[in-house]
Amino acid sequence: MKHILSAIIAFALGLATVLTLANEQTPSAVYGQACSAAIGPIPSFDCAEGVAVPITVNGVEITDHVPQSCDRPALLDNGHGPDGQCVPFSRILNLSTKTAQVSVMCRQKVFRGATSTDYDEIDVIAHNPATGETCWFQAKGESAPVSGTAVPSPTEASSAAFWAAPETVLADGCGTCHDNDPFMYSPFVGQVWDHVPTNPLGPYAHVDAGLGFARWPTHQMSPRDNTCLGCHRIGTGALTAMDGAAPMDDFGGKPGSCGQLAAWMTGAPFPGANAAARSWPLSHAMPPDIGLSEAAWREIYGEAIAQVQTCCAEPSQAQCVVSKILSYQKVPASP
Repeated sequence: MKHILSAIIAFALGLATVLTLANEQTPSAVYGQACSAAIGPIPSFDCAEGVAVPITVNGVEITDHVPQSCDRPALLDNGHGPDGQCVPFSRILNLSTKTAQVSVMCRQKVFRGATSTDYDEIDVIAHNPATGETCWFQAKGESAPVSGTAVPSPTEASSAAFWAAPETVLADGCGTCHDNDPFMYSPFVGQVWDHVPTNPLGPYAHVDAGLGFARWPTHQMSPRDNTCLGCHRIGTGALTAMDGAAPMDDFGGKPGSCGQLAAWMTGAPFPGANAAARSWPLSHAMPPDIGLSEAAWREIYGEAIAQVQTCCAEPSQAQCVVSKILSYQKVPASP
């Protein structure tokens, strides 16, 4: 009887161990489930269904090689190993639904040609425009490219082998650049802007799931009567840590809408820019396609830009009016 009792106890302990292991979830599974609940499940997709972002030199599209510079280079750094900032055939895919905004970027960092299904990086931004909740997913080809064919859903636990772990995405600091809005305009992406969902003045926050995404900056500055703020927010980026958030130095101080990006959009030269990109009107991407002379642009927007620069340098000034961007929690469905 004693042996039988011992065997039963051992079996029960073993079963409990198995059940505990089975119930343990990886960070990828936890994050995927949280994002699916907050925004909605993301389907699998093919990068080939997206639209190619053009690379042009003096208005002529280049498809057979990588020019050293171009009219509208990619602003997101492609690194030193790849072929520069003017690689053709990166693609943008819109997977948005009636309740979710989902944008996919399939990035080419080396030249492969129009028919290639391989990419160096695939990024997904998923956003709930009603609540502001936002999720970020990445797949990077470190030693080999990633396939853009039948890309698995990033919100499915079974696809964790394809997508980078949330800790890796967090360390990459996407949100330190996207500090005012999940979908940011650039001359490069602006060429296919009608394929990108936008919600520039809506609620904005990061789905955290206990992983640390809430540490990414989501504060805005609102100087009174600033013309720039009629179209979009200006975030504080990594310049300030508020509401008890940890400093953002560990994310490398990447520039957001209040930093290098703001300078690039208003006349500062950027990597990969050719003579046309460094000259009016391509040199000033904000506001896009405004149709003014440079002198008129400075008359209308010069004071507003100067105020933004002042607040970026010292956001604690009273005139800058720094505040948390509003967001809301999704209300669970009734059982």
